[in-house]
Order: sequence, then structure tokens, then C-alpha cells
Amino acid sequence: MKNRDTKSLVVFDLDGTLVDTSKLIFDSFNFVLKKYSGVEMSPGQIRSYFGPPEDVAIKKILGEKDFELVWSDYLQYYESHLFETAVFPGIVDLLRDLKSQGIKLAIFTGKGNETTKMTLVYHRLIDFFDMIVTGSIVKNHKPDKEGIELIMNTLGIDREQIVLVGDSMADYNAAIAAGIDFVAALYDSNNVTEFGDIKCKKAENIAKLRRILLPQLKTIEAG
Repeated sequence: MKNRDTKSLVVFDLDGTLVDTSKLIFDSFNFVLKKYSGVEMSPGQIRSYFGPPEDVAIKKILGEKDFELVWSDYLQYYESHLFETAVFPGIVDLLRDLKSQGIKLAIFTGKGNETTKMTLVYHRLIDFFDMIVTGSIVKNHKPDKEGIELIMNTLGIDREQIVLVGDSMADYNAAIAAGIDFVAALYDSNNVTEFGDIKCKKAENIAKLRRILLPQLKTIEAG
């Protein structure tokens, strides 16, 4: 019998929640920006375009001209530098333990289809997930609830049995809009989101995230 605090479905954001990809995303953006416009942007400037998937963001910055070439270069750079990224320590064990407890897993990310698949395949995470919703699939991106509703309805799980784990206010607001619980992932050193006094569960490290998501399992991890 499941602990009463245990959910039936955990929905994860991807970047900054499962995999440390921030630097690669910024570098990939700046690779094509410098090549096609001669300028680069700060991480803060690039973040301001987040929401829609990367191809939409890049098109907003550089326009339609030569976009197929731009996008091809972006994907090639991203894929060839995935070795610079890493799954956060403890995440694989957490996913494995969640699955062993009969908990369904899903991803709701603003990334596009291509980079999502590249990331999950490279890090051998893709088989953990029962459903993956990317920014290429939804019409209304985070903080809209469309992606969560799609997962919920497809997997047939009531909102009271779902929790979203994410590292941004867009994740938090999407969870609130969908009426599901939220856990703030605060262990990415690149994260600039300030959750402050927002009332939600907060995981400063993976050990804390384990205790929140798997309260019925004892952990010997420190933190």
C-alpha cells in the first residue's frame, strides 16, 4: 500500500531538473547568433526568449532568412556537445526507485522534440518515461497548463495524484493552473529563480527530493 503522500504520477521538467544543460543551451544559442548575426547574448537575454521551444526563440531573434541552415547548425552544435552535460547525481536512482514503486513518470519541457530526444537518449533516460510532452507538441507553452492537462488526460490520472517537479516560475505557475502539487528543484547552481516565500515544497538537493517523492522509502543519503 502506498504512503498517503505518494503520488501516482510525477511530471518532471528536463533542463535544470533532470539534466544540467544550461551552459550548453546558452552556448548553442550563441554559436548560431554569432555565426549568423555577429553578436552574442548574455544568459539573461537568452532566458528572456524561453517559453516556446528553441527553434521558435531563435527565429524571433534572427528572423526567417536561412532558418533551415540556422536550425541545422544549432542541432548539430547541441548534439555534438552533449558530452559537456550531466544528469544530476542521484536522479537515475530516483527514477529507478519511483518506477519500482509503480509510479508513472512523465516529462513536460519547453524544449523542442529534437533536443529533448537527443538529451534523453544520450543520457539513457528515455525509457524511464511513460509520456513526454515537449514545447513542439503544445500550442500554449508554460506557464500554460496545456501540457499537464495532456499528460493527465492521456495517462488517466486524477490531478490530486500528480506532482510536477521543476526549477522555474513557469513550472510553478503551470502546476498551479492545472491544480496539481509542485516541488521546486533548487539544486542546479545555474538556476536564478527565486521561489522566496512561495508556498511549495522545495528540494535543495536530490536527497530532499527523494524524501518528498518517496516518503515510504528510507534514505541513507545526507542532506
